[in-house]
Amino acid sequence: MSNNPLERVSQRLRRTDMVQLLTLLFTLMIFVLLTRWPSQGGRNDAWFGVTQARIMVLALLALGYGSVSSRQHREEQLDTAGAILVFSFLSIPFDVAAYAASFPATPLWWPLLLSPIDSLAFFGLGLLLGKLLTKLRLQTLLPVAIPGLLIAFIALDVRFGMTLLNPMTASVVLTYKHLAIMAIIATICSYLLIGRRARRQGGES
Repeated sequence: MSNNPLERVSQRLRRTDMVQLLTLLFTLMIFVLLTRWPSQGGRNDAWFGVTQARIMVLALLALGYGSVSSRQHREEQLDTAGAILVFSFLSIPFDVAAYAASFPATPLWWPLLLSPIDSLAFFGLGLLLGKLLTKLRLQTLLPVAIPGLLIAFIALDVRFGMTLLNPMTASVVLTYKHLAIMAIIATICSYLLIGRRARRQGGES
């Protein structure tokens, strides 16, 4: 297997599951864009639906692949995390197209910055979730635990009247506390995926 990270991520993206999910993501974004676009020339709020749908789908994909990857080798985890990040970047044009027509108060750079950070953070949370359920021998609960974790984050934010863990609300409102929390989790995830691999390669050389 190649030692070039970009080539490894490219190979991961060419696998059937990734191609199918990327097609599904694009199809969903087009569907949301078309259904939220006003038909009578009224106020265009399509961006809110598009950006919220985009970040929620990315969060679910990241959680799902992170949890499944928890039982794989570090290189496979790194390749999959890179592929999820590519998903977040490839879906940016939908966000930009809707933003240009909606002119929301939220600056455009916010969702474009938040989506890759949240994607990596939720991938790390997925790794943790997968390891925890494996240790408890409850792997069969993964299909329920993955959306359940996102629902729990949303419920906690609603309960306490804050936006700390809910990506759907954070994507349309400047929420620096959410950004800080996700950035910390994403940094820890990056260190676990890249730092340990680099140290191991350094020890082998």
